[in-house]
Amino acid sequence: MPLVLFLFFSITISQLWLLGVVRSEDLKEQAKMTGLIIDQTMAPRGKIFDRQMNVLADVQPKIVVTAIQSQILKNPESLDRLAKILGTTRKRLEYQMGKNTHKANFPVPIFVGATVQQAAKIAESGTDFPGIGVQTQAMRYTKGTAALEHILGNVWVPIESIEKELKGKGVEYIPPYVGRDGVERAYEMELMGKPGATTYTVDRRRRPLSEVMSEAPVPGRSLILSLDLETQKMAKEALGNHKGAVVALDPKTGEVLAMVSTPGYDLGIYDGGLTQAESDSINQNPERPLLKRAIAGRYPPGSTFKIATALAAYQAGKFDEHSRVSCPGYLVVGNRRVKCENHAAASYDFRMAFTKSCNSYFGKLSQRVGGVDMKKTANQLGFGEPTGIDLPGENAGLVPDDAFIQKNHGRPFSAGDSNNVGIGQGDLLVTPLQMASLVSLVANEGVNYRPHVVRGYMNPGANQKLELVKSQVLHKFDASAQFWEILKGAMRNVVVAGTARSAQISGIAVAGKTGSAENSESRRTHAWFVGYAPAENPQIAFAVIVETAGHGGSVAAPIAQRVVSVYLKKATQKPNAKDLDIAVTVSPDSDPELPDSP
Repeated sequence: MPLVLFLFFSITISQLWLLGVVRSEDLKEQAKMTGLIIDQTMAPRGKIFDRQMNVLADVQPKIVVTAIQSQILKNPESLDRLAKILGTTRKRLEYQMGKNTHKANFPVPIFVGATVQQAAKIAESGTDFPGIGVQTQAMRYTKGTAALEHILGNVWVPIESIEKELKGKGVEYIPPYVGRDGVERAYEMELMGKPGATTYTVDRRRRPLSEVMSEAPVPGRSLILSLDLETQKMAKEALGNHKGAVVALDPKTGEVLAMVSTPGYDLGIYDGGLTQAESDSINQNPERPLLKRAIAGRYPPGSTFKIATALAAYQAGKFDEHSRVSCPGYLVVGNRRVKCENHAAASYDFRMAFTKSCNSYFGKLSQRVGGVDMKKTANQLGFGEPTGIDLPGENAGLVPDDAFIQKNHGRPFSAGDSNNVGIGQGDLLVTPLQMASLVSLVANEGVNYRPHVVRGYMNPGANQKLELVKSQVLHKFDASAQFWEILKGAMRNVVVAGTARSAQISGIAVAGKTGSAENSESRRTHAWFVGYAPAENPQIAFAVIVETAGHGGSVAAPIAQRVVSVYLKKATQKPNAKDLDIAVTVSPDSDPELPDSP
């Protein structure tokens, strides 16, 4: 018994010595620890390339100054001192801080691109800048993107609606910088990557004690756009100072080869954030530089819509290429006369009516089809609904019907309304992208593909492979080979002997349709030209609109001629050497034209 007691007390004393002396420091630290926290860090965004693998958007480390608004409000004078160090204004800093009021207790960026010397001064000032922090972040930067502002979009602090959108997609960690427009926003999930994570033990005050584990961030996937940069720049140059848009598609895939809206803005203005004045210069500009006219501008299509009228007539069994219409030189619409290009009376069959853009012919053709069937075909061709392009902000346009006319004009749908739709006027509204999709369908003789700006993806790391986006059929239209030959022949004749002779390109057969659409903004008509080339093997389908500029043939057609020339010249060249190193896997100004003449 004494031996047992001796052993018991010996073991107890040794354990107490071990706990009190040998492991005392470890136990003190464990007593302090009350839990774990995970600190997540933003992953570098994926790169963005054009179709020739030229880098359009990348990341580079920048010094970012952050502020916690709730603390700054207690010491507002600190912003004056901070602005002096950074060589900026207090208004700029306040504006950036004020855009993120939903994060009043969290650090938000108020200045991007501080120098090492400026960062050191801020750090040395210590308590002079409560709530101010300095950190290095991998920030987005763009280069050579003067014509791409409406495509790329910008990257900045997420607004509340974007945070909710990402959380709805299952994103737990919202990066401090996200895409705010363009492909940067549409492809945020691909571009954001996987955040890094460091796990710490913390005490009762949530202060970190030690690092438990760390996981490095994984960069986002890179995007390869379908845009041809030279064609994009030419579209921008050709539009010049006009308000308008150019859309060019590959009709065989739906890839966007060029898409420009003017006026635009300098994407670099977002670097480091805007002042209120800079923001107003964009958002309150009467020229509306933020408007993506190519996908969100709604315009009456004018005579370019006669392509759709011909398709509607065929589908309704009302198409007869030999049927002739006597034209007095105008079409009566309600209580007004819409003049044709020819001033004298004439008689036209379909080919010459299309070539000369006779309003009488197509107004009467639309009446024979009827409002119900016109709308049915228009909807089948995609008018009145978005194409579903992979960019935010697309508009659906408008195809009027009886319900719309009753609601907005207080009367039934009339013959005059049929006339208007048949010649692309009245309440009918389309986007340039919809018109480019329409001529793609004609070029392909009955099928078009959903337009898309992103051509493919590349995962980060070594041995990158380009994963191409699979084209999706958008619309189909069944018609005989004879009908397509007639319609395409008429479109070719518009360029050879009609209203679009200025679109002719030596050695390349261009087919198209001009239009000059009345509008409420000006007595001068909107100038349109849509078409495709080469006529015998279409490789590019396009739509050009120039607002309040006059004749489609004299204004819009020459713009298309320059754009098509650049692209088809490049298409005959050998593939870019950079492409060959990437393995490919396929996965899913004159007087305005007479109203409505081209």
